Amino acid sequence: MVLAPADRAAVLALWRKLGTNVGIYTTEALERTFVAFPSSKTYFLHLNLSPGSAQVTAHGQKVADALSLAVNHLDDLPGTLSYLRELHTHKLRVDPVFFK
Repeated sequence: MVLAPADRAAVLALWRKLGTNVGIYTTEALERTFVAFPSSKTYFLHLNLSPGSAQVTAHGQKVADALSLAVNHLDDLPGTLSYLRELHTHKLRVDPVFFK
């Protein structure tokens, strides 16, 4: 996937605005996902899914770190994130439909 220069600039500008709060936003998004799509909780049975739990916060930070990695490698997103696809589909058994 190749981003147009304007799209690339928009992604980078947004990431700069988010700054050090990315982990907070991804944790909030994860918590909202559990509310909006309760079936998504089945993939996280090993975590305390209470809002504000340390485990959800830690996973939110992992998501933030992966997104930061992606932002820093916009020219090779499939290659950069392939380890996550492998982890989620083969080890964690997340339905591949979620990766389209």
